[in-house]
Amino acid sequence: MLIDMLDIDERLKDYLRARGITRLYPPQEEAVRKGIFKGKNILMVTQTASGKTFLAELLAVNNALIGRGKTVYLTPLKALATEKHNDFKKYVMLGIRTGISLGNYDKSDTFLEAFDIIITTYEKMDSLLRHNPSWFRMVKTIVVDEIHYLDDPERGPVIESIISRIKTHRRDIQIVSLSATVGNPEEIADWLDAELVESTWRPVPLKEGVYLNGRIIYNDGTQTPVVRYFSNPLLDLIKDTLDKDGQCLIFVNSRRRAVTLAEKASKLLSLHPTIESRELAAQVSELSDVESLNLLLKELIEKRISFHHAGLTVEQRKAIEEGFRKGIIKVIFSTPTLAAGVNLPARRVIVEDYRRYSYQEGMNMIKVIEYKQYAGRAGRPGLDDFGEAVLIARSEAEAEKLTNIYIMGEPEDVESSFHTMRSLRIHLLAYIASMGIVAENEILSFIKNTLAHMQFENKTQARLKTALSFLIKSRFIVEEDGKFKATQLGRRVSEVYIDPASALVLLRGASKKTKRYSDFGLIHLITAAPDMILLSVRRKELEELDRLLDAYIPDMLLGFEDIEHSDYDRIYQELKTSLLLLDWVNEESEETITERYDIGPGDLRNIIETAEWIAYSFRRILETTGINREMVPLYARLEQRIRYGVKPELLELVRIPGIGRVRARRLYNAGYRSIDDIASASVTELSKINGIGRQLASKLVETARLIKNML
Repeated sequence: MLIDMLDIDERLKDYLRARGITRLYPPQEEAVRKGIFKGKNILMVTQTASGKTFLAELLAVNNALIGRGKTVYLTPLKALATEKHNDFKKYVMLGIRTGISLGNYDKSDTFLEAFDIIITTYEKMDSLLRHNPSWFRMVKTIVVDEIHYLDDPERGPVIESIISRIKTHRRDIQIVSLSATVGNPEEIADWLDAELVESTWRPVPLKEGVYLNGRIIYNDGTQTPVVRYFSNPLLDLIKDTLDKDGQCLIFVNSRRRAVTLAEKASKLLSLHPTIESRELAAQVSELSDVESLNLLLKELIEKRISFHHAGLTVEQRKAIEEGFRKGIIKVIFSTPTLAAGVNLPARRVIVEDYRRYSYQEGMNMIKVIEYKQYAGRAGRPGLDDFGEAVLIARSEAEAEKLTNIYIMGEPEDVESSFHTMRSLRIHLLAYIASMGIVAENEILSFIKNTLAHMQFENKTQARLKTALSFLIKSRFIVEEDGKFKATQLGRRVSEVYIDPASALVLLRGASKKTKRYSDFGLIHLITAAPDMILLSVRRKELEELDRLLDAYIPDMLLGFEDIEHSDYDRIYQELKTSLLLLDWVNEESEETITERYDIGPGDLRNIIETAEWIAYSFRRILETTGINREMVPLYARLEQRIRYGVKPELLELVRIPGIGRVRARRLYNAGYRSIDDIASASVTELSKINGIGRQLASKLVETARLIKNML
């Protein structure tokens, strides 16, 4: 189908022609014929790079041009939301206004009213709906990218809640859902009341194969010999890719494995540094405060090799991804973080091990849907005639098994997790709190519009009563004459976007008055919340944690009698995570913390952000209930200390942009202890402090004076 044939605004057609785009890909054409530009709900289950996200872009832009309301574009990850926001920026020449919302969950973000297209994550959209934003009345289309995340125990129920609200109260909204891998597309399309567009077409054909004994055996029956330089299948496959001027993504089953293999490959593959790789290496080495990690990445990237996992900072991951896109980095060893929708194609994708370790179950085979996500990265449009996805076998029997299960197999069915008690209590409270007064039949309609009801009707209905009973008993909602209403406490818990069970942890701890609230006690209450990310505990750590548990029990606001679980693994995890946060707010260096707790700077940032959010939520709940007003200022201060990682005396200094925790301590020790001190400082004297310099000193003085005048 030619672009000229599309029923879209002429300005958009002119824009596409100017970019050299004259016709649609086959899956895009099918979606058009099935009514994507006519307001029809659409589920596109098509291959990576088949143009589904681009078609969703065109839909959003056309909506704005013809005055058909706002479009909300939802992604599972902040990084993907940022990437999509950058994609939409190119339409500014058409007068399209695109906004992004990724911040505080306790806001309605009224500023979004000014935008035609709104980019956000599933969770942020869920939180926005809890505040009933006025601009949502103008939304006419919602795009749900990576909808196979319905299968995710955390994100899946959030997607269902959003879609169920729309199906229950806003049938006028068009829902366009996108995925490369759904095992039961007909069922999902039926739930979404959507036209199904399903296609295996790719702009770059994909060959899938299994490596065994010096050859790759492909699904089309062909074979390719691989020279055995190293007698190591993985290194031989990488060398073979590089010799053909290709780039390589290798998916591994652990972070440690990614790092180990990257180091080994850098020594054996003899990739020579370039000017560009040295520049990128220098840039990446400045993107965290963990010097040992910076040095390792610098050495690897200079040799055009890297690893990629969630332990890296967001900035490091972005720089590595961009380096790979530009061809500076030739080889990346990655955990599944790179399979989650990031646009990063490679000539060859190698799955180093199809098994993954689980703490509870040991080694298990990965799902077919996960392998298909990996394989979808293979093939660089415009650069490769075809892409290759390769699994590694060690015997004929294993090669046959891998072929049958992964290459010839179909992705698993997407199943709902909405029927779990945790999901039901969270999303039922959110629904009731945002609706005001809700009749029982409205709650039933909301539940019946979930995927869980379609797949697990009996289980969902039975647990619904239990969840409502829990919310009533815990005083989050009240029932009168068959109608439900959130209490003041219930509304506040819903608005701050935490699990009602986390609020109960706070209320139990706050109800116990004490003469002394220690930093550890306040922090431990945060880590006891079900919403908190917890560190894993190794067996060799148990003896030391036992000793520390005895030492810290007097500071805990929750005794063992208050803990509803008897899971000692979790008790140790809470203690270990509390100790990490205690180190952080007492200004231990990131280098020390990441080494002491065996985590990456990215992990540390996730823990800090989650703890800060829970501290904020606790403060807001305490303000609402008045149960223990003494704790309100304590959590207000702790929230800031967690954000900046400082002791109380540095809180004023870190309010000045450009002064982080390290500089703040140096300034404080040099006698600059307040905004006034910085505002009245001599630039020359300030610049003598280690890590400041004259340019920064001048900027700090100027900023401090502006802040002082605003106070």
